[in-house]
Amino acid sequence: MALTEQKSFCRVCGSACGIIVETDGQQVVKVRADEDHAVTAGYTCPKGRNLPGDHHREDRLERPMIREGDVFKPGTWDQVLDDLGGKLRRIIEEHGARAVGLFTGGGGYLDASGHLSWQAFKNGLDTPSVYSDLTIDSVAKLVVSELMTGFPGLMSRADIARAKLVLFIGTNPVISHGHTSTLSSPTASLRSMRERGTEVWVMDPRRTETAQRADRYIQTRPSTDYAVLAYLVRELLIDGADRTFIEAHTQGVGKLKTAVERFTLEHASAVSGTDPQDLRDLLASVRKAGRIGVETGTGITMSRPGNVTVWLSWALMLVTGSLDREGGAWFSPGNILQLDKMEVPPAPEEGWRAPGPESRPEMTAVGGEYPCAALPDEIAAGNLRAMVVFGGNIEVCLPETTRTYEALKQLEVMATFDVRPTRTTDASTHILPTKDQLERADLTYVTDTYFPVVSTQYTPAMIEPVGDRRAYWWILGQLGKRMGVDFFPGLDVDSATDDTVMAYILRDAELDFDELKAKRHHIGAPVFGWVEKYVEQIGGWRLAPSPLFGQLESFAAQEREEPARFTLIPRRQRYHENSKMLDLRDRPYVYLTQADAQAIGAAEGAPVRISNDTGSVERIAKFDETLRRGVINVPHGWSDEINVNRLTNTREVDSISGMVRYSGIPVSLQAV
Repeated sequence: MALTEQKSFCRVCGSACGIIVETDGQQVVKVRADEDHAVTAGYTCPKGRNLPGDHHREDRLERPMIREGDVFKPGTWDQVLDDLGGKLRRIIEEHGARAVGLFTGGGGYLDASGHLSWQAFKNGLDTPSVYSDLTIDSVAKLVVSELMTGFPGLMSRADIARAKLVLFIGTNPVISHGHTSTLSSPTASLRSMRERGTEVWVMDPRRTETAQRADRYIQTRPSTDYAVLAYLVRELLIDGADRTFIEAHTQGVGKLKTAVERFTLEHASAVSGTDPQDLRDLLASVRKAGRIGVETGTGITMSRPGNVTVWLSWALMLVTGSLDREGGAWFSPGNILQLDKMEVPPAPEEGWRAPGPESRPEMTAVGGEYPCAALPDEIAAGNLRAMVVFGGNIEVCLPETTRTYEALKQLEVMATFDVRPTRTTDASTHILPTKDQLERADLTYVTDTYFPVVSTQYTPAMIEPVGDRRAYWWILGQLGKRMGVDFFPGLDVDSATDDTVMAYILRDAELDFDELKAKRHHIGAPVFGWVEKYVEQIGGWRLAPSPLFGQLESFAAQEREEPARFTLIPRRQRYHENSKMLDLRDRPYVYLTQADAQAIGAAEGAPVRISNDTGSVERIAKFDETLRRGVINVPHGWSDEINVNRLTNTREVDSISGMVRYSGIPVSLQAV
């Protein structure tokens, strides 16, 4: 049979790189980059090129299953959904809707039908027990948006085509492709930026692959980048700020001055462990550039000062007149979400503080979600009796793994949508096999606002589903019938197709589905100024919201303390994405400098143990001289003995967001 080539886009991560899929009947032969793609222009990474192997993996999930004792038995969809629907209905009748929780991860976010189904499930049940990876890696950005603009969920991104200076903090897009904003074809993009005259700076405890391609690099101590930002803001408010912009479009400049007053050059240098001359040079570059763009990633949002660091990155862009401005940073409204057309009542300066879970009264709900740190306590208290997991390997990503995983196994029901077996499916009661990305029609739905331009893509299915896999929407629609809930009002799930559902998603958008389906890609230019119009309702951008001001003040005592001897930070790897594609070339190691290894009597290739009061992980040591002394790197996404979430603590959470500290964790290190 002759090979067939079809254009599509990759959904391993949020970059949505254009790909060409070669098939021989129902056999996926090869995936390569689409050189004609309007955004990614011939780029794809090893993960995307591995889609054939991932699709044809021997252990893929193909049949719905129910746990009976310690084993899973395959069943028909009617059998599995009858059992699941009956149990969920009984739990709701006996304990209320709050006893049924849901979680979504990357597998749900990167599937348009999956994200629609997650939203439909929480809206249809009206349960407050909603969880996602938001409070694992990015809630700080939601908090800062809400407090500074009154509008939740806005994610700024550098205007990389026009900015004269872009500062990357705690993000390594050459490997990760970005965080809530993508840097397509990252190496080529960085090279193009520098060729256009954009000065690229990186701050990170590790000289990352991105730092190696930058003009300048500052090696900070973990969780101290906020001190450098505070120094820059302090000095610019003395000399170099865009005072016309500040007076016309912001509020609270005096309070911001007070907040950053202690961050002199000497103090910022001491806290961050950096050379004062590097900070002087960065300040000079900011003054010279005028408008700048700042990008932050999970190295920031997963750390203790995540809220404060994101806030000060926005404050830096505001005092330079850069935020929501050409040549600075912008906010994508998205073609599907159309954020610029939403009428959202502005949040007060303290933000919307909705009640959190009963078992953790000190927490609040953020963005309509409970913090993931509350899950084991909610289960132990009997408040949560069932979970439906939309494409997330929660054993790997949830905090305090040992305690949380044991709690999950106590649930009466845990139904998991997935394409491959995981430690999460191991602990489930019902396994619901979904279509993988080559088997379904799809849209860039959640990621609609992630791209360097306003961009929306559509793809048809490349091949037929294997086994008895079904789409998220079909499974949930049929489950709704058994529960007496219409999860998709106006959609006939018995006669619908994937394309019907894609059109359903776009029903309120200005994009015409038939036109998008024909063109496959709708692309536009960055949009500037729409957020500024919104913040005029609250009197301008809030430069120093009280909760963030207070949190920065609370760090003053800690700044005088000696830093921990060893600090753990996470790390992205080239060949896997979170817990997906772990069978490729990457392997988990404990990365550390040779000097740190020698200090504890460890050799490269020998096992070392990282531990704290919560737990320990043990793995082979590998030297990495790109790290700062005292900093240990362990990649996330791995299970069992190398799962770094064994070292996280669900009792110590952020006072604003309920976020657990995943980065910048003080630990001890021993040779084994």
